[in-house]
Amino acid sequence: MSAEPTEAGRPNYRAWLVGPMVFMALVVVVRFVVELAGAPETSSRLLSSTAAVLLVAIYLGAVGPLYGVRRSIQLVLPGVALAAWQQIWVGLFTLISGAFELSRSHFASPQDYGNWAHLGRHLLAHMLAIIPFSVVALLVMATMFLLWRWPVTVAPGAVLGALVIVRFFTEALGMAETTSAAWSSSVAVLLCAVYLGGVAPGYGLTSYRRLLVPALVMGLTWRFWVLLAALMSAAAPFYKTHFFDPSQGTDAGRLSLYFVGEFLVAGLVAGLLVWGVAIWTLRAVRPPEK
Repeated sequence: MSAEPTEAGRPNYRAWLVGPMVFMALVVVVRFVVELAGAPETSSRLLSSTAAVLLVAIYLGAVGPLYGVRRSIQLVLPGVALAAWQQIWVGLFTLISGAFELSRSHFASPQDYGNWAHLGRHLLAHMLAIIPFSVVALLVMATMFLLWRWPVTVAPGAVLGALVIVRFFTEALGMAETTSAAWSSSVAVLLCAVYLGGVAPGYGLTSYRRLLVPALVMGLTWRFWVLLAALMSAAAPFYKTHFFDPSQGTDAGRLSLYFVGEFLVAGLVAGLLVWGVAIWTLRAVRPPEK
């Protein structure tokens, strides 16, 4: 399919959304099948549709302008559609699992078996979950879309976001610390700094001063993903992650301090560090001045 807009000023929604929608459906279907096949929970839970919808949202926001998306408002319907599509597929297999009492499937709980009222409430909860999922998906998509103001930061921003999301879910699902730590975004941000300096000449960024703003944007983007993971930990305390410990309180004061310290201050410091590494790389790749 062509990535060109279907009409002047109108995004090519079909080409933009079909692939991600098919992927989301496959994640849910494959998890259902592997659970029925007797795969251990430690393996099947890797196919988390919740994690997948956030990763897909990063992708959609990152490539949106390539499909004719020019304004933030054009992200709203696709974001809602993505969240609704995920919950519809999860709801479908919840209904199947509950109706046929498929104990190997995690989609329905034992309380759903033979209890249509309970199963109905379970399905309703999935439909209501479309609202918060839409908000989070839109936030993720809008963040990636905003990075197009500095095109050199789009790819690093997507990589950092994906790593934070994957690490969040590996920790939330109770995987070994050695496994979750392998998805370190702290290491990745340094690699992204090398990337920034390496590709800068191709974007016309041939002076150290012009690298400063993209570097700061990259540092703040990284800390924004961490902030989002922390807010998810605060909103869902049953998720145990290193990003935020809700047992010490989730009041506005503590969250505000986290915002200032872990997002603003840490983001600016990280941005300056990225700038330094990018300058070092740029010195090695920059064409000699005539």
